[in-house]
Amino acid sequence: MTLITFFTLFNVSAGIIVQEKGSTHLRWNIFAPKDLVQIHKNKDTVQFRTLNTELYINLEKAIKDIDPDGKYITSIKAVGPSEMSNSSKVEIKLKSDAVELFSFYKDRDKKLVVDFWTEESNENTPISKVKSPKKAKVSKAVVKSTKTTKKSVRKAPVKKPLVVKKDSPYRDFRYGASFIWDYSPLAPKLKKIINLDSKTPEYFYKIKNRDVSKSEAEAHMQLTINLFRKKKWGLMYKSIKLYNKKYGENTNFDINEFMKANAILRENFSKGNTEPVKMSISMLENILLKSKNYELRSGIYKYLIPYFVQANDYVKTLELTKKYYVDSKENHDYEESNYAAEGILFNLAKLKQIEKVQELLEEKTIQKILPKQVMLAYELYTFLSLDESEKVIKLYEKNKSSLVKPVHPVILYNVAEAYFRNSDYSKATAIYDQFLNDYSFHEKSSEARVRIAQCWEIQEKDFKESVELYKNAINRSQKSDVGFEARVRYVALRNLRKKNVTSSDREVKVFLTSGVDSVKIEKDLKKLLWQVRLRTFIVEKKYDEALAYLNALPLKSMIPTDRRVFESDGAEIVYGMIEKSFNNGQYANVIKAWDIYKDQYIDKVANDPQMNFLVANSYIRLGLIEGFDSLYEDFSKSNYEISKTFPIWVERKNTTDSKSLLAELQIIRNLKLKNWNVVRKEIASLKKTKNSIDKLDYYEGLLFYNTGDWKNGAKSFEKFLSSGKDDSISDPKEIAELVKAYTDCLYEIGDTKKYQKVANALLSDTRKLKSKNEYMDSVREKVSYLNIELLAGDESDESFLLLESKIKKFKKDFDKSIYSGRINYLLGLSLLNNKKDDEGKKVLEGLISDEGIDEHIKNLARSELSMLKIKNKTL
Repeated sequence: MTLITFFTLFNVSAGIIVQEKGSTHLRWNIFAPKDLVQIHKNKDTVQFRTLNTELYINLEKAIKDIDPDGKYITSIKAVGPSEMSNSSKVEIKLKSDAVELFSFYKDRDKKLVVDFWTEESNENTPISKVKSPKKAKVSKAVVKSTKTTKKSVRKAPVKKPLVVKKDSPYRDFRYGASFIWDYSPLAPKLKKIINLDSKTPEYFYKIKNRDVSKSEAEAHMQLTINLFRKKKWGLMYKSIKLYNKKYGENTNFDINEFMKANAILRENFSKGNTEPVKMSISMLENILLKSKNYELRSGIYKYLIPYFVQANDYVKTLELTKKYYVDSKENHDYEESNYAAEGILFNLAKLKQIEKVQELLEEKTIQKILPKQVMLAYELYTFLSLDESEKVIKLYEKNKSSLVKPVHPVILYNVAEAYFRNSDYSKATAIYDQFLNDYSFHEKSSEARVRIAQCWEIQEKDFKESVELYKNAINRSQKSDVGFEARVRYVALRNLRKKNVTSSDREVKVFLTSGVDSVKIEKDLKKLLWQVRLRTFIVEKKYDEALAYLNALPLKSMIPTDRRVFESDGAEIVYGMIEKSFNNGQYANVIKAWDIYKDQYIDKVANDPQMNFLVANSYIRLGLIEGFDSLYEDFSKSNYEISKTFPIWVERKNTTDSKSLLAELQIIRNLKLKNWNVVRKEIASLKKTKNSIDKLDYYEGLLFYNTGDWKNGAKSFEKFLSSGKDDSISDPKEIAELVKAYTDCLYEIGDTKKYQKVANALLSDTRKLKSKNEYMDSVREKVSYLNIELLAGDESDESFLLLESKIKKFKKDFDKSIYSGRINYLLGLSLLNNKKDDEGKKVLEGLISDEGIDEHIKNLARSELSMLKIKNKTL
């Protein structure tokens, strides 16, 4: 089908844009092929962009007929391609930037769903009262699970967007075990009327005795029957062969063949083989075609139908149930017609022939024969099997008032699953709870308990209650795979969504490995396990281990939507590595990580301004101006793209917008290149705009410092330090530059008291950073040395006592200092002034004998020793 035809079909049926106004949100259904429409939101403006001309024309026509909901939208306009861009767009002006946007694509309906909502409207959402899931009765019996085919994994289709308060101790649902898939519908079951492992068709049709006085042929038949009953199979076969020879094969063909078929089955059972022999099945089918004995045919039907159901041959079973339905009606056997009619529905449902199911249910005879709940159960099952959850809900709502309790389990489970798939979690919880109250022994009770816990978690209800619901699902699960899913989600709830994980939370991580070998982990469950394992590394900040684990996953074989989830987490891992390296002053490692993983993870997700800033800053730190310029150009082009808002595993300290970060990078670049006039102009320009930079006073201080304006430099640094924005500096080299520049300014303007006070405070605050890099060590060394020199200039007794302790600490911190000669001289001087003549004399004599000490320091030492001798002689 061509693209034009595609649009024509949709325009005829519903229009390319269908607007739905709800009490909690406004929904736009945009019927367009996947990935042809890109959505961009910037504050109070939303743009739907496309490069497809035909699609744009249809969108332009559609918006003319749309009546904007003033609660969310103030205006809509279409903007065609321009010289700057080839893309066309529909631009929507929101009522305010408080209007949020949530979108997802429904492959089944071929439409892009866009929800407009506000936090206020979401908080006022009425929630149906539901019984506490804890009250559900639970069976201890274990029921064998039926094999089901799961649907492909998809992310939770959250209809009502999640709103989590910023100060909440928990992350929203998307940060947990966020992969959700459709559970298989609960199929209606035909009543089990025979155990094929031990019973034969004779169970339904007992061979009657013959009237031996009637004829010699009847006496021969009775002999054969007696041999059959005594299990003398060899003699029985000979008797049948002789009978056919004397009276013809068509005479009593059906009874003779029936005995032979049963004999084959019985002999097979006696050998320990419980599987019916295909030869006997063929013989029974042949009898159906030729026999005129309805009771015999009925018995064979009731044996063959369960046989082919057990073999999952629904086409053959459908053929048999249709014939049996007609046969039983012709013979007025309405009880068996009931069984046959349900058999037809069962097979049509298994074959997903929804139209034929509906046709059959409309027949008046079927409506008289079958109970209404049984007919509704089949119709609901068929709709859900076709992923028509909306039709399931509509049909249930239409009939729910007439349903007599206890409601059929197929109805309850499938309706609850439909509500869940349709993101109506409150109603899904209520009906799952009813299902568990009435059918706690059911094989689907395990799935129902997990679903209730998921509903609670997705709706951001009481966190402790969600924990208990998952515990309940784990403890009462009758299926190993469903129980394991509950354990994985339980681990995610406590270790991923909680922001402050305790030791008791970490202990439950054993569920991710314990008992894994005993569980058959299917494709969907495997991806969920991968996701939770990866994210536990991330929250523990084990970025190297997380990246190694991620690289081992088969991302290329995943469907794009699943792969995108892992790639988004991968981008956060890379950011964590980059930030850690940057804060440690390892700028080469920052650039290395960027170069290696940019194409693999970073470019696959939304623009990350802070990551771009750290990498560009690292280029500057290393003096790689060309690398900076190249990155800056790419970063500036992404200025108007939507910035990354999810996932954010690593908290961003700098929340400034892209435009401000770009301006800050230009200041950093020009400071590096000593373009003082350019820096001055940029700072002046930024002060006039609203795009403020947290570190603007810091950069202005550096400008004054580098141009010799010590007084204004000190003022700018003091303004920055007192602004409360000093947390914006995390790079140890920047901290070192701040310490050096600020103290140098104070020293140069001669404010010795403030210098000493500030120096002591800064040295104390930066002690933990002293081993981060050599630059910080050198700055601390200089500040400490100047502080000692200022103290030595005081020449009071108290100053010399303090001087001695500071010098000893300096020698301990900087044992290979370039100031060691001068420091040792001041130490000797302080010891002499503190009446420690012997120690002081020893230090000064050591200086004189040290060949590495400058001559002028040796002369000072000799002078002090001479003064000491004169003093001692005077005494």
